[in-house]
Amino acid sequence: MKKGRRNRKSLVFFSILLILIIAGCSTSQGAHQIEKEKEPNFDQGSGMIFSSLSEQKIVDLAKLSKVWGVVKYYHPKVVSGDKNWDYELFRVMPSILEDHSDVNSILYEWVHTLGNKSVSGDLEQQYQFSEDSIQLSPTTDWSNDEEYLGTDLSLELSMILESNIAERKQAFVSFNDESPFPIIHNENPYNRMKFDDTGYRLLGLFRYWNIIEYYYPYKDVIGEDWDQVLLEFIPKMIDGSDYDSYLMTLAELTTRVHDSHVNLMGKNRESIIEYFGTYRLPVNFVEINNQIVISTLFNECGLEVGDIVLKVGDNSIDELLEDRRKYISQSRDDTSRDFFNALFRTHQKNMDVTVIRQGKTINISATSNLQEINYFVDTKSQAMENGEIFYINAGLLEEGEIDNIMKKWWDTKGLIVDLRNYPSSALDYKLAQYLIPSEKEFAKVSFPNRAVPGEYYFEPLTSGKLQDTDGEVYKGKVVILINEHTISNGEFTTMLLRKTESSIVLGRPTAGADGNVFRITLPGNIITKISGIGVFDPEKKPTQRIGVQPDIHLDPTIEGIMEGRDEYVERAVELIKDGY
Repeated sequence: MKKGRRNRKSLVFFSILLILIIAGCSTSQGAHQIEKEKEPNFDQGSGMIFSSLSEQKIVDLAKLSKVWGVVKYYHPKVVSGDKNWDYELFRVMPSILEDHSDVNSILYEWVHTLGNKSVSGDLEQQYQFSEDSIQLSPTTDWSNDEEYLGTDLSLELSMILESNIAERKQAFVSFNDESPFPIIHNENPYNRMKFDDTGYRLLGLFRYWNIIEYYYPYKDVIGEDWDQVLLEFIPKMIDGSDYDSYLMTLAELTTRVHDSHVNLMGKNRESIIEYFGTYRLPVNFVEINNQIVISTLFNECGLEVGDIVLKVGDNSIDELLEDRRKYISQSRDDTSRDFFNALFRTHQKNMDVTVIRQGKTINISATSNLQEINYFVDTKSQAMENGEIFYINAGLLEEGEIDNIMKKWWDTKGLIVDLRNYPSSALDYKLAQYLIPSEKEFAKVSFPNRAVPGEYYFEPLTSGKLQDTDGEVYKGKVVILINEHTISNGEFTTMLLRKTESSIVLGRPTAGADGNVFRITLPGNIITKISGIGVFDPEKKPTQRIGVQPDIHLDPTIEGIMEGRDEYVERAVELIKDGY
C-alpha cells in the first residue's frame, strides 16, 4: 500500500517537475500574507540600533537564530500561523543582548510559553522514508547538547523537533496540495523597513540562514561550515546602517551557498550586477587556461577578439574576479550568468584596458555602453554536410519544432544537439521519445519531506516512452554540446539525452546548478533565489557544484576564436562522420 501511494504521487511529482524545469522559472510567490497577531509596537521598527557586539553576544545571537529557526519550522503554533514569529524575535532579543544574561533560561521560558500540548510525535506513513531513500537529514543534533543549551531548553527543543506536521498551508514555507515543491508566500517583505534598524537587519540574516538550514537540498555540498557562516555574518550585518550596506551584505551571504541559480534583486527590483556599474564593455569573454579572453565583439570599443585581458582601469583581472565573486554566487568559478554580466561593468564610459594581443602587452582606451549582453550561440538549426547531419540549437527552438525536425531528418547520419544555450521550448522528454526506445532511469531528484523540515528524500526519474515513431528509434549518432553556460534545464536535458545508446557528450562541464528555482523574500523587499530541489545521477552522485561531465572534454582555443570558428560544432561533425 505504501509503495502504491508513493507511485501515484510520483506521477504528479514528475509532471510538475517537468513543467517547472522546462519553464526555467521559479514557483510564483503569491500576494497572500498570513493574518498573524498584530504588534503595532514593531510595525515602525524593532527598536534596536547598535553597531558592535562582544564575542559572547555574537555567540548568543547565533544561538537565538538557531532556536528561532527550529520553532519557526516545527512548532504547531508557529506553523499554523497563530504567532508572528518575526515580532517574537524582536521581543526576546533585547534580553539576549543584556550583559551577563542567562541566555539558555531566557530562551527556554520564551519557547515554553508557546505550550507543548499540541506537539505530536506521530509521523504519517506517507512521510516515512527508508534510510536508503533519504538524501539529506536535518542537522539538529545540537538540540541534544545540554552543555550548549541547558537541560530544560534541550528537552523542549527535542520535543518540538518531533512535531511532524504535514499540514503547512499557513506556514512560512508551505506546499500546494500534492505538489512536492516548497513555496514561500507567507513571509512579510517589510517594504518600509528602515535600514539602520539592527533588529530587522538581523531578521534578514536569520531568515536566510534558516531557509538554507531547513529548505536547501544542497546544504551538504556548499563547502562551508554553515554555523560558522552565521557567526561571521552577525557582526557584518550589524556593522552597516543604510540600504547599500544591507543589500551588499546579503549579496555576500548568498555567495556562501555557491549556487549559480542564486541572484539578488533589490527593493526596486534592481539586479545586484547594477551595483558594479551602469556601463559595460560590449564584449563576451571565455576563460581559457585561467586567462580571460575576449570571444565576441558587439560594437567597436577598442578591444579585439582574442585579446587576453590583464587589467581594467586600476584593477588587475584577478582583483576584478575576486571582487565580483565576493557578491555573485557561483556553483563553480567558471559559471553564473550574473558573474559574466558583471565582470566588465563600470561606472565610467571610457576606461583603460591592458591586454595581450598577438603576444604583445598593450594599453587600450576602451569605450563601454549601456548595451545588455547575451551569451547565446546564434547559429540557427540547420542541415549540415549536404544533409547528412542536422544541427539543433536548443535556445532557438519554437514550440513543436522538434517533431517536425525529427520527421524530416529521420534518416540523417547524425544529430548535433547544442545545449550551450538555455532550451527555449520543451526539448528533453520530447526528443528522448525519438531516441530512447524504453524507459530508462536517468536521474534521481530529491524533494523536501513536508512533515520533517531539513529532510529530503529521493525519487527516480525515467525517460519518456516512444511516441509516433512506429516503435522505431533514430539510428544516427547523437552529439550533445555543453559548456559552462549549460545550466538547470540544459543540464537536466543532457542527463536525459545521454541515455541515448549512440550519444556522446562533448565540451566542458556544465554549470552545476540543476533543478527548479526557489524564490525567497527578505526584509526590505529583497528577493533572492536558490536551487529548490536536488538533482542527482542514478547512483545518487550530485551534479550541484560539479556539473554534468562531458564524455569528451573540449576547450575552445584563442586561434579558433580569432578565426571565428565554432570548434564545438566542428568537432561534433568530425565525430559523426568518423562514426565515433
